[in-house]
Amino acid sequence: MRAMTWNLQGRIGDWQARHPAIESGIRETDPDVVMLQESWVEPDGATQAQVFADSLSMHAVTAASLAGFDRYPDAPYWVVNAILSRWPIEILTVIALPDQHGEPTWRHVLVARVARPADMGGEFIVAGTHLEHGLDRTETRSAQLRALCGHLAEASGGVDGWRLNHPIVLGGDLNAVPHSDEIRSITGASVPYVDGFVLVDAWDACGNPTRGDTWSSDNPLVPRRAIHPNRRLDYLMVSAPRRRNVGHVERCWLTGDTPFGDIWASDHFAVVAEIDL
Repeated sequence: MRAMTWNLQGRIGDWQARHPAIESGIRETDPDVVMLQESWVEPDGATQAQVFADSLSMHAVTAASLAGFDRYPDAPYWVVNAILSRWPIEILTVIALPDQHGEPTWRHVLVARVARPADMGGEFIVAGTHLEHGLDRTETRSAQLRALCGHLAEASGGVDGWRLNHPIVLGGDLNAVPHSDEIRSITGASVPYVDGFVLVDAWDACGNPTRGDTWSSDNPLVPRRAIHPNRRLDYLMVSAPRRRNVGHVERCWLTGDTPFGDIWASDHFAVVAEIDL
C-alpha cells in the first residue's frame, strides 16, 4: 500500500497556479491514500479534496465539520485535514485536539476507514493531522499528541485488538523535528503517551540515510528569513503493536521537492511510503 502526506499551504500565494502542480504530484506518485493538511473548504461545502478526487478518480473525505465558519461567517474559505483514497472511504471520527490546558484548539485529527477489497488485504484505518506550529510550542504539541494517541489506540481496537488488527497509518504535519520531546514520546524513544502503544516513523524505519527535511530552504516558497527553515516536520507513521507480518515499511521518500514545470506546489515537500498492509 502506498501512502502519501502533504501540507498544501492552503490558499497562500498563487494557490490557483499551485493547484494543478499539487494534482500532478499526486498523479505521478499514484498513491493509494493521501493525507492532506491545509486543504481548503468553502462555506457552500465545496472542498479541495473533492476537486482532486473527481479529477484523479479517487474518493475523498474532509474534516469540514471543524471549519470555523460559525465563528467567522465572512471567511471565504477554511483549511482543515482531508484524505484521498483509491477505494471508498468513510469518516470514523473528527476530533479537535486540546492544548496543554485541556482546551480544544482548531487543530484536529481526522480518522477514516478505507474499504479496500478483501482480496487485496481488506479494510484498514488511516488518520491525518496537523499540529500546533512554533519552535516554543512543544508543550502544546505534546498535549495534542497525547490525545491523538489515545484516539488512535482506541480506534485500532484497544489493548485486546492491537495485535489482531491492521495497524493505523498516520500522516501529517506534526510541526516538530524527530529529536523533539513530543516525537520521541509518540515513537517510543521516550515514555509513550499511551502505555504499550507507539507509532513507527516510516522515514527512520526503512533506514533512510538523509535527514529528509520537508520544510527546506531549497524550496523558494519557504521564506528566506525563516527562523529555522531546514527541518523534517512531516511524517508517515504506522501504529504498533499490530497484526504479525503487516505494517513493515519497504521504503519512504520525498516528492514535491522539485517544481512541476516552473511551479513549486507547496512550501512543504510531500512524504511517500510503501507499507506492507
